[in-house]
Amino acid sequence: MVKLIGSLLLLMGMAGFAFAPVPAPEISPDSATTALALISGALLVMRGRQKK
Repeated sequence: MVKLIGSLLLLMGMAGFAFAPVPAPEISPDSATTALALISGALLVMRGRQKK
């Protein structure tokens, strides 16, 4: 279950990054949400792999 949630968070983060508008120097709330989703998903996937 943890791997599934982690994978979904990674996918959601990558999708948000792919459809982002032209980059600007400031940090928008959308990019902060994408970064948080990518970090959370990566941590969940790594945590799931360490238990084996």
